[in-house]
Amino acid sequence: MRVAHTLACLAVAVSLGVAGCAVSPSSDLTSTPEPAASATTPSATPTVPPTASATPTPTATPTPTDTAPPKDTRKGKQLATPFEVNGIIVVSKKHRITAAYGPKNPTGPYHLEAAAAKALTRMTAAAKADGVTIRVHSGYRNWATQNASYQRALKNYPQNISFYAPAGASEHQTGLAVDLWDGVTWSLPMANTATGKWLFTHAHEYGFILRYPNGKTKITGYHYEPWHYRYIGKKDAMQFGNNKLTLEEYLGLA
Repeated sequence: MRVAHTLACLAVAVSLGVAGCAVSPSSDLTSTPEPAASATTPSATPTVPPTASATPTPTATPTPTDTAPPKDTRKGKQLATPFEVNGIIVVSKKHRITAAYGPKNPTGPYHLEAAAAKALTRMTAAAKADGVTIRVHSGYRNWATQNASYQRALKNYPQNISFYAPAGASEHQTGLAVDLWDGVTWSLPMANTATGKWLFTHAHEYGFILRYPNGKTKITGYHYEPWHYRYIGKKDAMQFGNNKLTLEEYLGLA
C-alpha cells in the first residue's frame, strides 16, 4: 500500500513539472517589452510660396511748368529802393531807381560799395601778379552825372545811344559796377588787350560778371560792353564762367 502511494505521488509531481507549475525562485519574470511605437513623422509644413511684391506703379513725373519771372511792383517813392531778386540788386532800363538811391557803404576813390571795392582790390592785385594792368575808367556815378552823360550822348552820338544808360537805369549808381581798361585802349578794342582777356577769363573768380555779353542786347537792353563789370559776389558769379549768361537769365527775368 505504501509503495503504491509513493508511486502515485511521484507521478503527480512529474505531471506538475511537465505542466510548468514548478518555478525557480531565481527566474527573471521580465517580460519582453512591446516594441516602441514607431515615431510618427510629422507631416511637412506646407511651403507657402512667397507673395510676389507688387511692382509699384511709377509716379508720373509732373511736367515742369515755366516759373513766372519775379515782378517789379515798385512805384513812386518805392523806386528809391532798387529791385532785388534773391538778394541781388537789378538796375536796368526795365528796373529803374530814383536820384535818392546811392551805395549804402561807399568806400575808396571810386565810391564803390565796400564789398565791391574790396573784391576789386584783390582782382587788381591778382592781375598784376600775372603781369596785367587793370585800371578803373569809371566807378560810381550819381543820377545827375548819369543824366548829363546820357543827354550829351543823345545829342552827339545818337547812333551809339544803346551804349549809354538813361539816368536811373545805370548800374553805376549802385556803386557795384565798374568800367575797366588798361589805361591805353578803350571801347570795343579793349576786349582784345591783355587786360580785356584777363578779365574775361578771371573776373568771375572775384565776384564780378561781364554784365553785357556779346549777342545779348535783346535781353540786357545794351550792346556788348567788354569793359563793364558788375559785382554780384563770388558764389553767384562762378555761374558766369563762360560769359554768355546774363544777369536777367540767371535771375529768371528773361
